[in-house]
Amino acid sequence: MKLTYQKNAPRSVLACAVSLAFAALATPVLADADVQGRITDNRSNLLTGAEVSIPELKLRRTTAADGRFHFNQLPAGTYTLLVNYLGAVPETRVLVVADTGLRLGDIKLLSASETLEHIEVVGQSGAVSKALNRQRNAGGIVTVASTDEMGQFPDSNVSEALQRLAGLSVERDQGEGRFVRVRGLAPDYNAVTYNGTQLAAPEAGRRAVALDVIPSDLLESVEVNKTLTPDMPAGSLGGTVEIKSLSAFDRSNDFYSFTAEAGYNQQQSKTSPKVSGVFSKILDAAGETDSLGIAIAASYAERKFGSQNVETGGSWDFDDGLEEFELRNYVISRERIGLALNLDYRPGNNNEYYLRSLYSRFSDTEERQSMTVELADPQFAGSLGEAALIRSLKQREETQSISAIVLGTKQTSGNWEWQLEAGASKADEDTPFSISGADFEQELADGVGFTGSNILRLTAPATAFLADGYELKEVEMGDTYAKETERNIKFDLSREIILRHGSLLLKSGVKFSQREKSAAEDVWLFEDFDDLGISALSLSDYAAANVDYGLGNMGPAISSGSIYQLVSGLNRDDFIDDVESQINDYQVDEDISAAYFMTQWERDNWQLITGVRYEHEKRDARGTRYDDINEEFSVNQQRSSKGYWLPAVVGRYNLSEQSIVRAAFSTGLVRPNFQQLAPAFILEEDDDELEAAFGNPDLKALKSNNLDLGIEHYADKLGVLSAMLFYKQIDNFIYEADLAGRGEYANFAKAETYVNGGKADLYGLELNAIHKVSGFGNALDNLLISANLTLTDSTADIEWFDDGTLFRREVALPSQSDKTANLSLGYETDTISLRLAANYKSKYLAEVGDVTDAAYDVYSDDHLQLDFTGKWTIRRGMQLYFNVINLSDEPYYAYTGRKPYNFQYEQYGRTFVLGVQITNW
Repeated sequence: MKLTYQKNAPRSVLACAVSLAFAALATPVLADADVQGRITDNRSNLLTGAEVSIPELKLRRTTAADGRFHFNQLPAGTYTLLVNYLGAVPETRVLVVADTGLRLGDIKLLSASETLEHIEVVGQSGAVSKALNRQRNAGGIVTVASTDEMGQFPDSNVSEALQRLAGLSVERDQGEGRFVRVRGLAPDYNAVTYNGTQLAAPEAGRRAVALDVIPSDLLESVEVNKTLTPDMPAGSLGGTVEIKSLSAFDRSNDFYSFTAEAGYNQQQSKTSPKVSGVFSKILDAAGETDSLGIAIAASYAERKFGSQNVETGGSWDFDDGLEEFELRNYVISRERIGLALNLDYRPGNNNEYYLRSLYSRFSDTEERQSMTVELADPQFAGSLGEAALIRSLKQREETQSISAIVLGTKQTSGNWEWQLEAGASKADEDTPFSISGADFEQELADGVGFTGSNILRLTAPATAFLADGYELKEVEMGDTYAKETERNIKFDLSREIILRHGSLLLKSGVKFSQREKSAAEDVWLFEDFDDLGISALSLSDYAAANVDYGLGNMGPAISSGSIYQLVSGLNRDDFIDDVESQINDYQVDEDISAAYFMTQWERDNWQLITGVRYEHEKRDARGTRYDDINEEFSVNQQRSSKGYWLPAVVGRYNLSEQSIVRAAFSTGLVRPNFQQLAPAFILEEDDDELEAAFGNPDLKALKSNNLDLGIEHYADKLGVLSAMLFYKQIDNFIYEADLAGRGEYANFAKAETYVNGGKADLYGLELNAIHKVSGFGNALDNLLISANLTLTDSTADIEWFDDGTLFRREVALPSQSDKTANLSLGYETDTISLRLAANYKSKYLAEVGDVTDAAYDVYSDDHLQLDFTGKWTIRRGMQLYFNVINLSDEPYYAYTGRKPYNFQYEQYGRTFVLGVQITNW
């Protein structure tokens, strides 16, 4: 007997315990017959996210990036094999299962468009098609940003691509998207994984991973899971960002790509180069045909740009006026190097071995020239008076690196599948001996003030902009280093059981991980230069050319080379700041053991995932305690142990082939960040009053109960309409508080630390629409329209004591915008691709300025940015592109309480990019 097929209408929580449980559910009706195949278009491009189903058995598979599907041990009989893919005509085949398995080879799909001969796999439509197909067939609520068949994201980097998706926004640094917010929750409340391994974070106090550190050229797709299932590690409340790298089996043939570009920023008249290359090849190995895949990617980019800034830092007395403000000018150079090597070995149909590796290095050289204006008395705009002026220089080169490696195997035997995987990630941030602040001061008796509100402009006599009047007061130098390592090993076991009215997948697994975070800082304070016999104290002795400051005049720049020369002639050991050099050092070690059990049941149009995850953590935190009263240092160490149960129920119901209803209940968990946990403690006495500032290793983890309900409708050709309601009840949210006046700090005037609040509520609605215009028979058929809107609201209570009385007030969760929206208009032919994209987010609470007074809360103003992308296909495999980033020249603005009260204004200018890509596609 033999497995054959006929073409029909081609267009129409321990492993052993779980093993015993699976074995008990075994059923004897299965024959030893497997069905395997691969889905492609009519030009042999692999189609990821295609749905392959056997309706009679209620079995369904979704093709991975390699386009493959696999049904194990089907019962004998005749069945229908149905293939669905957005933008393609459904394919139907008849399978006669009689005995041994057979590989079906490639099943080619044809375009559903009347005007196109092939399925769109490149450009905007190609990336959207891959993303929507994966999103449609996911068990939970997933949003995907995908490359097209040429390996390009629609945007220049990962964070910029993610901000186009419903429910997502980015946190920017110097105008560049760095961290991702999911459904209004701050980046520290979302996890980032690389091929399943949680990435270490390079920044000293945070768990959040900056996505701009990872070049997008090394990636295949980025998935954001907004519902958490038991097989996913804890670490997020909003969602988990899963970065998937390129595999050689993601292409049907050998592949290479080379990209070169040059960028130009209006703030700095310098060229920013970038080059990248990708190569993948499938080889024969150990007697097996096409069994070894090699994928290599490399990227180098240097971006030279700048920004101009004026800020008050919230120094407002609302009754009397502004107390101080600062002018800042940044000159920045950022260098990114990325390398990836991925190996896949597939010696048989049921065996897979893989290696995933990543190295990324991000160097940020920054010089900040500034002028701080300290007004003798608070002033409003238009007034003049006495002030101290401080010209300051900050210069440093900061290097962040992230590396990750994943080694694993996946084995299938009948209806059993098991996966063993080990992963490791390391990240560090190094800022060697650098200028934290070189300050020159002068006093002006009168004539100093400002005009304007959002953009403050300095009014001052001419002497304020001359070097002769400034005298060197102090130079602070710093040297910081932070490192984080994460190591893990996991084992997953699953078995699929074919039932009379559906199928049941049982899955269980265990995972062990270790995370270590350390930070070290040294600070030197050079001052009293007269006593050192140094006579060169005027700014004129250290002056360079005038600062090119577009928001006014700042006078001559301070030469960083002259400052380094000054301190190099002094003995560092004589100027070390012992307190600052020890109080910020810490080490935090976390060991996490986890186990889960889950089931996935499918019948007709239903799919239901249920299960529970248990995680147990052990933490050892070590830091420094300093008693300024007795001038004593001591070690502060605390240990903790805690366990968490995390249940989940995720369901979907297919109303039709195009419409899906989704619902979920899940639980999220986020551990406090390292800055909050670090057990540093400093005790001081000021005017006979006790003051303290300290971290809190006893902080509880944030937990959330999440509810999701929504509907999606997918167009036959290419498009989607969806609406998703979500609600999160968050326990133990964390905020900065002053504990003075209560408990053991009853006699303190100040006791600043981090504390857990009570409950916070977050709820919202995601609306998403994507439409590929068709049916007009003219140029309108080349339009692609994408729009989404996320409406979000949140409430949380913060508390404080005043004279023994407990007060509280309600705030929104930090980083949560009430409205986040995107609109993208694309026009695409075989040779031209144009896209104009708008991204908007409304104001949000950036920080609680004063716990006791809402008037000092800091808000980031609404932000609307336009970006343009144009591509011209010169010939097949060669493309010229032109991008304009921040076409609208949108600045960043934050205010204290109300819009007229500047907290920070910063402008970045436009960035223009011209590049070429060559591939063998």
